Amino acid sequence: MLVYLSLLVDVFVGAYADVNYTSKSQLDVMAFIFQTCAFLLTVMCFYNMLGETNLVKRSLFSKLLREFAPACLAGVAYLALILAARFYRLVLVYRSVPHLVIWDEPAFAPLHVVMKLSAAAYYGTVVWSMQKLFASPELIATKAAYLSVAPDHSPRGRR
Repeated sequence: MLVYLSLLVDVFVGAYADVNYTSKSQLDVMAFIFQTCAFLLTVMCFYNMLGETNLVKRSLFSKLLREFAPACLAGVAYLALILAARFYRLVLVYRSVPHLVIWDEPAFAPLHVVMKLSAAAYYGTVVWSMQKLFASPELIATKAAYLSVAPDHSPRGRR
């Protein structure tokens, strides 16, 4: 539930940060920080959920990365684009470019569009990964699976 809630927070922070037309640069800095923190909250919740899988409990990190590679790759791309687009916007704001003129800059609009497309891909892959976890009970670790002993290895009595 926390993964979906943190995704929702990331969507709202990203949407609110886009319509910032004031002349205060502090709001752009806060939007940059909040969007990055919302992304990191989603990553922490998702990692916490993955931490309960058999793949993590048995240290099969390469198999875990293969299973959830789309979410990992989309997450890295989304973070890189968040940092690039927000940093570029901050540079333009500190150069005293008016907020409506920022969209006329040669690279800002395409960078912003690519960031939003990668955000949609990231949201989709995280939801897909969560559904994969819920639909695959063999991935979820249980305490009973680690405490039970196989019948072939049971101790035998003395003869």
